[in-house]
Amino acid sequence: MHVVPSRLDSFSFSSMSDLAEHARTVRGRGRPRGPDANYRARLLDAALDAFGAQGFEAAGLRAIAASAGCDVSMVAHYFGSKAELWTAVVDRIEAQVRADLAALDMLSPAAGPIERRVVAAVEAMFVQAVRQPQAMRFVMRQMTDPGERLDELVARVVEPVHAVFLPLWQEAIDAGIFRMRSALALQTFVFGAISYAVAAAPVLVRMSGGEIDLARLQREFMDGLFARLARGEADADASDTAEEGR
Repeated sequence: MHVVPSRLDSFSFSSMSDLAEHARTVRGRGRPRGPDANYRARLLDAALDAFGAQGFEAAGLRAIAASAGCDVSMVAHYFGSKAELWTAVVDRIEAQVRADLAALDMLSPAAGPIERRVVAAVEAMFVQAVRQPQAMRFVMRQMTDPGERLDELVARVVEPVHAVFLPLWQEAIDAGIFRMRSALALQTFVFGAISYAVAAAPVLVRMSGGEIDLARLQREFMDGLFARLARGEADADASDTAEEGR
Protein backbone atom coordinates (compact mmCIF):
# COMPACT_ATOMS: atom_id res chain seq x y z
CA MET A 1 0.00 0.00 0.00
CA HIS A 2 1.43 3.39 -0.94
CA VAL A 3 1.19 6.00 1.80
CA VAL A 4 1.43 9.68 1.03
CA PRO A 5 4.72 11.12 2.36
CA SER A 6 4.51 12.60 5.84
CA ARG A 7 3.96 16.32 6.11
CA LEU A 8 4.59 18.39 9.22
CA ASP A 9 4.12 21.76 7.56
CA SER A 10 1.29 22.63 9.93
CA PHE A 11 3.58 22.39 12.98
CA SER A 12 5.56 25.38 14.17
CA PHE A 13 8.54 23.29 15.32
CA SER A 14 11.93 23.47 13.62
CA SER A 15 12.66 19.76 13.90
CA MET A 16 11.25 16.45 15.06
CA SER A 17 13.46 16.61 18.15
CA ASP A 18 11.88 19.94 19.05
CA LEU A 19 8.46 18.38 18.55
CA ALA A 20 9.30 15.44 20.80
CA GLU A 21 10.69 17.73 23.51
CA HIS A 22 7.58 19.89 23.39
CA ALA A 23 5.36 16.83 23.62
CA ARG A 24 7.19 15.62 26.73
CA THR A 25 6.77 19.05 28.29
CA VAL A 26 3.04 19.13 27.59
CA ARG A 27 2.10 15.61 28.62
CA GLY A 28 5.01 14.25 30.61
CA ARG A 29 6.71 10.97 29.79
CA GLY A 30 4.87 7.87 28.70
CA ARG A 31 1.40 7.27 27.31
CA PRO A 32 -1.28 9.71 28.46
CA ARG A 33 -3.50 8.41 31.21
CA GLY A 34 -6.77 9.44 32.82
CA PRO A 35 -8.67 12.07 30.81
CA ASP A 36 -5.94 12.01 28.12
CA ALA A 37 -6.30 8.28 27.40
CA ASN A 38 -9.05 8.78 24.81
CA TYR A 39 -7.23 11.46 22.83
CA ARG A 40 -6.53 9.05 19.96
CA ALA A 41 -10.23 8.32 19.44
CA ARG A 42 -11.10 12.00 19.76
CA LEU A 43 -8.46 12.94 17.20
CA LEU A 44 -9.85 10.35 14.79
CA ASP A 45 -13.36 11.74 15.26
CA ALA A 46 -12.17 15.28 14.66
CA ALA A 47 -10.04 14.27 11.65
CA LEU A 48 -12.95 12.36 10.10
CA ASP A 49 -15.09 15.50 10.32
CA ALA A 50 -12.35 17.81 9.07
CA PHE A 51 -11.22 15.69 6.13
CA GLY A 52 -14.84 15.05 5.16
CA ALA A 53 -15.77 18.74 5.27
CA GLN A 54 -12.59 20.33 3.89
CA GLY A 55 -10.54 17.66 2.18
CA PHE A 56 -7.04 16.55 3.08
CA GLU A 57 -5.09 19.61 1.97
CA ALA A 58 -7.35 22.22 3.56
CA ALA A 59 -7.81 20.45 6.90
CA GLY A 60 -5.35 21.82 9.47
CA LEU A 61 -3.78 19.76 12.25
CA ARG A 62 -4.08 22.56 14.79
CA ALA A 63 -7.80 22.89 14.08
CA ILE A 64 -8.25 19.12 14.27
CA ALA A 65 -6.41 18.99 17.60
CA ALA A 66 -8.41 21.92 18.94
CA SER A 67 -11.65 20.20 17.96
CA ALA A 68 -10.45 17.09 19.79
CA GLY A 69 -9.64 19.18 22.85
CA CYS A 70 -5.94 18.43 22.92
CA ASP A 71 -2.56 19.85 21.97
CA VAL A 72 -1.38 19.48 18.37
CA SER A 73 1.62 17.49 19.61
CA MET A 74 -0.77 14.61 20.28
CA VAL A 75 -1.08 14.11 16.52
CA ALA A 76 2.61 13.27 16.31
CA HIS A 77 2.39 11.18 19.47
CA TYR A 78 -0.37 8.92 18.17
CA PHE A 79 -0.05 9.14 14.38
CA GLY A 80 3.24 10.75 13.41
CA SER A 81 1.94 12.97 10.62
CA LYS A 82 -1.11 14.32 8.85
CA ALA A 83 -0.85 11.62 6.16
CA GLU A 84 -0.74 8.88 8.78
CA LEU A 85 -3.70 10.43 10.58
CA TRP A 86 -5.63 10.25 7.30
CA THR A 87 -4.64 6.60 6.91
CA ALA A 88 -5.82 5.88 10.47
CA VAL A 89 -9.21 7.39 9.59
CA VAL A 90 -9.42 5.06 6.60
CA ASP A 91 -8.42 2.16 8.87
CA ARG A 92 -11.43 2.92 11.05
CA ILE A 93 -13.82 3.29 8.11
CA GLU A 94 -12.57 0.06 6.54
CA ALA A 95 -13.04 -1.88 9.78
CA GLN A 96 -16.60 -0.59 10.18
CA VAL A 97 -17.48 -1.27 6.54
CA ARG A 98 -16.20 -4.84 6.70
CA ALA A 99 -18.15 -5.42 9.92
CA ASP A 100 -21.31 -4.03 8.31
CA LEU A 101 -20.84 -6.17 5.21
CA ALA A 102 -20.33 -9.30 7.31
CA ALA A 103 -23.65 -8.60 9.06
CA LEU A 104 -25.65 -8.46 5.82
CA ASP A 105 -27.50 -11.77 5.75
CA MET A 106 -29.89 -10.92 2.91
CA LEU A 107 -27.45 -11.01 0.00
CA SER A 108 -27.19 -14.74 -0.62
CA PRO A 109 -29.79 -16.39 -2.89
CA ALA A 110 -30.44 -18.79 -0.02
CA ALA A 111 -31.90 -15.88 1.97
CA GLY A 112 -35.11 -15.78 -0.09
CA PRO A 113 -36.65 -14.25 -3.23
CA ILE A 114 -34.61 -11.59 -4.98
CA GLU A 115 -37.41 -9.02 -4.56
CA ARG A 116 -37.24 -9.22 -0.77
CA ARG A 117 -33.46 -9.37 -0.67
CA VAL A 118 -32.89 -6.31 -2.82
CA VAL A 119 -35.36 -4.22 -0.79
CA ALA A 120 -33.68 -5.34 2.44
CA ALA A 121 -30.25 -4.54 1.01
CA VAL A 122 -31.21 -0.98 0.04
CA GLU A 123 -32.81 -0.45 3.45
CA ALA A 124 -29.57 -1.64 5.08
CA MET A 125 -27.55 0.80 2.96
CA PHE A 126 -29.81 3.64 4.03
CA VAL A 127 -29.58 2.68 7.71
CA GLN A 128 -25.80 2.50 7.57
CA ALA A 129 -25.58 5.89 5.83
CA VAL A 130 -27.78 7.47 8.52
CA ARG A 131 -25.72 5.87 11.26
CA GLN A 132 -22.39 6.97 9.79
CA PRO A 133 -22.90 10.28 7.98
CA GLN A 134 -19.35 11.48 8.71
CA ALA A 135 -17.83 8.43 7.04
CA MET A 136 -20.16 8.85 4.07
CA ARG A 137 -19.16 12.51 3.78
CA PHE A 138 -15.47 11.56 4.01
CA VAL A 139 -15.79 9.06 1.15
CA MET A 140 -17.78 11.45 -1.05
CA ARG A 141 -15.30 14.29 -0.44
CA GLN A 142 -12.31 12.11 -1.29
CA MET A 143 -14.03 11.08 -4.54
CA THR A 144 -13.54 14.65 -5.77
CA ASP A 145 -9.77 14.55 -5.18
CA PRO A 146 -8.12 12.06 -7.57
CA GLY A 147 -4.72 10.76 -6.58
CA GLU A 148 -2.98 8.22 -4.40
CA ARG A 149 -5.27 8.77 -1.41
CA LEU A 150 -8.33 8.14 -3.55
CA ASP A 151 -6.70 5.01 -4.98
CA GLU A 152 -6.12 3.74 -1.45
CA LEU A 153 -9.68 4.53 -0.36
CA VAL A 154 -11.14 2.80 -3.41
CA ALA A 155 -9.03 -0.33 -2.87
CA ARG A 156 -9.76 -0.59 0.84
CA VAL A 157 -13.38 0.63 1.13
CA VAL A 158 -15.17 1.12 -2.19
CA GLU A 159 -14.12 -2.07 -3.98
CA PRO A 160 -15.01 -4.39 -1.05
CA VAL A 161 -18.51 -2.87 -0.94
CA HIS A 162 -18.92 -3.29 -4.69
CA ALA A 163 -17.70 -6.89 -4.53
CA VAL A 164 -20.48 -7.71 -2.08
CA PHE A 165 -23.35 -5.79 -3.71
CA LEU A 166 -22.70 -6.19 -7.44
CA PRO A 167 -23.84 -9.84 -7.63
CA LEU A 168 -27.11 -8.84 -5.95
CA TRP A 169 -27.66 -5.93 -8.36
CA GLN A 170 -26.94 -8.17 -11.33
CA GLU A 171 -29.43 -10.73 -10.05
CA ALA A 172 -32.02 -7.96 -9.64
CA ILE A 173 -31.35 -6.67 -13.16
CA ASP A 174 -31.69 -10.18 -14.58
CA ALA A 175 -35.01 -10.53 -12.71
CA GLY A 176 -36.33 -7.32 -14.29
CA ILE A 177 -36.51 -5.33 -11.05
CA PHE A 178 -34.29 -2.60 -12.50
CA ARG A 179 -34.27 -1.54 -16.14
CA MET A 180 -30.52 -1.14 -16.32
CA ARG A 181 -27.74 -3.12 -17.92
CA SER A 182 -24.83 -2.32 -15.59
CA ALA A 183 -24.73 -3.53 -12.01
CA LEU A 184 -21.84 -1.14 -11.36
CA ALA A 185 -23.85 1.84 -12.58
CA LEU A 186 -26.79 0.74 -10.44
CA GLN A 187 -24.58 0.53 -7.36
CA THR A 188 -23.24 4.00 -8.12
CA PHE A 189 -26.70 5.51 -8.54
CA VAL A 190 -28.11 3.91 -5.38
CA PHE A 191 -25.08 4.82 -3.25
CA GLY A 192 -25.00 8.36 -4.63
CA ALA A 193 -28.72 8.91 -4.10
CA ILE A 194 -28.60 7.65 -0.51
CA SER A 195 -25.49 9.73 0.24
CA TYR A 196 -27.09 12.89 -1.09
CA ALA A 197 -30.39 12.21 0.66
CA VAL A 198 -28.71 11.82 4.04
CA ALA A 199 -26.47 14.86 3.52
CA ALA A 200 -29.36 17.03 2.33
CA ALA A 201 -31.85 15.95 5.00
CA PRO A 202 -31.29 18.95 7.34
CA VAL A 203 -31.81 21.36 4.44
CA LEU A 204 -34.95 19.55 3.31
CA VAL A 205 -36.36 19.65 6.84
CA ARG A 206 -35.85 23.41 6.92
CA MET A 207 -37.15 24.04 3.41
CA SER A 208 -40.27 21.92 3.97
CA GLY A 209 -41.04 23.43 7.37
CA GLY A 210 -40.47 20.07 9.01
CA GLU A 211 -42.82 18.23 6.69
CA ILE A 212 -40.01 16.13 5.21
CA ASP A 213 -37.75 14.53 7.78
CA LEU A 214 -35.20 11.78 7.34
CA ALA A 215 -37.70 9.00 8.05
CA ARG A 216 -40.10 10.28 5.39
CA LEU A 217 -37.23 10.80 3.00
CA GLN A 218 -36.26 7.17 3.41
CA ARG A 219 -39.84 5.97 2.87
CA GLU A 220 -40.25 8.04 -0.28
CA PHE A 221 -36.88 6.90 -1.57
CA MET A 222 -37.82 3.25 -1.09
CA ASP A 223 -41.31 3.75 -2.54
CA GLY A 224 -39.93 5.50 -5.59
CA LEU A 225 -37.13 3.03 -6.19
CA PHE A 226 -39.38 0.01 -5.96
CA ALA A 227 -42.62 1.42 -7.40
CA ARG A 228 -42.60 -1.07 -10.28
CA LEU A 229 -41.97 -3.91 -7.87
CA ALA A 230 -44.92 -2.83 -5.72
CA ARG A 231 -47.17 -2.59 -8.76
CA GLY A 232 -46.09 -6.04 -9.83
CA GLU A 233 -46.97 -7.50 -6.45
CA ALA A 234 -50.35 -5.73 -6.49
CA ASP A 235 -51.08 -7.09 -9.97
CA ALA A 236 -50.12 -10.58 -8.84
CA ASP A 237 -52.38 -10.32 -5.78
CA ALA A 238 -55.27 -9.13 -7.97
CA SER A 239 -54.67 -11.99 -10.38
CA ASP A 240 -54.66 -14.51 -7.54
CA THR A 241 -57.91 -13.08 -6.18
CA ALA A 242 -59.54 -13.27 -9.61
CA GLU A 243 -58.45 -16.88 -9.97
CA GLU A 244 -59.89 -17.79 -6.59
CA GLY A 245 -63.24 -16.17 -7.52
CA ARG A 246 -63.66 -18.30 -10.61
